[in-house]
Amino acid sequence: MTDIAWAMQISRKGGGEVLKKVEIQRKTPGKGEIAIDVHACGLNFADILMRMGLYPEAPPTPFVPGYEVAGTVAAVGPEVSGFSVGDRVMAASYFGGYASYAVVEADKTLPMPENLSFVEGAGLLVNFMTGWVALHEMARVRSGDKVLIHGIAGGVGLAALQIAKNAGCTVYGTAGSAEKLAYAKSLGMTYGVNYRQTDFVSDFRLNVGRRPLDVILDPIGGDNLAKDRKLLAPTGKLIVYGMAQAVTGEKANPLTSLLAGLKMMNVNIMALFSQNQGIFGLNVLRLWKYPMMHQVGEALLQELAAGRLHCVVDKTFPLAHAAEAQRYMQERKNTGKVVLTVEKN
Repeated sequence: MTDIAWAMQISRKGGGEVLKKVEIQRKTPGKGEIAIDVHACGLNFADILMRMGLYPEAPPTPFVPGYEVAGTVAAVGPEVSGFSVGDRVMAASYFGGYASYAVVEADKTLPMPENLSFVEGAGLLVNFMTGWVALHEMARVRSGDKVLIHGIAGGVGLAALQIAKNAGCTVYGTAGSAEKLAYAKSLGMTYGVNYRQTDFVSDFRLNVGRRPLDVILDPIGGDNLAKDRKLLAPTGKLIVYGMAQAVTGEKANPLTSLLAGLKMMNVNIMALFSQNQGIFGLNVLRLWKYPMMHQVGEALLQELAAGRLHCVVDKTFPLAHAAEAQRYMQERKNTGKVVLTVEKN
């Protein structure tokens, strides 16, 4: 076995051209770690933000992005139990996932159900854990709740749609095309709005109700949050897990990003008092160190094994074409998850 693997590295902030193929060393896993021969890795919008220099948690360039991988265990470090060489696994990688080989923490790794492919496994953790935490841990949804999911045809959107429907909720959505809304409807969405054609607040007030919603999931941010709150019922919850409004092109526009951020900072706490509403911020990867995430992982494994949840993969790209895959996602072309596959020699 060679000591060299390869990865796609962000060489500097910028457009897709800054993603470069590089050789990396196959490190030996340390205490509490396992090494994975990666077969596929998930693409997330955060990867695009960090390439553009808009993701505060990103390490200094150059670095390898990527938050989730699926593959086979290549080596097991000291004090790790429950995993053996050759096991099929899916794992959260705190960066380093765009690679043919990754070393991850064992407690951020799950066995992959036999009914899942590597591509499906690579597309699960970030999206489904985000949806599960938002709906079950933060919103505490109950049967009969009315839930609005922005970007319902994206990876998190379709995951949250399934989780909400399984909980007995009525699900609404927004998306950028009639085709995406039709797909979401085929999975159980009750009513949707094409945000490119219609103001969703006016449309919902006309067709659903003045303040009809118990829960809203929002990855858009910016001034979308003020609009969301116009539709929240008393005791309603708004869960924010992204700031897509900050991104308008392949390269960062500092003014656009600044304005989107300032709009999110302008939260009137007194208005929350008077309207009996709550706003949550969600970054699921920061939750991995807490014991609750093991319970979330176990719950998801049970749902996946029972066939009550499934990963909708829109398209795969070879890892070497990561720039093309990011562009595809940034242009909002995907319905479901975009996954990068690793070419094996």
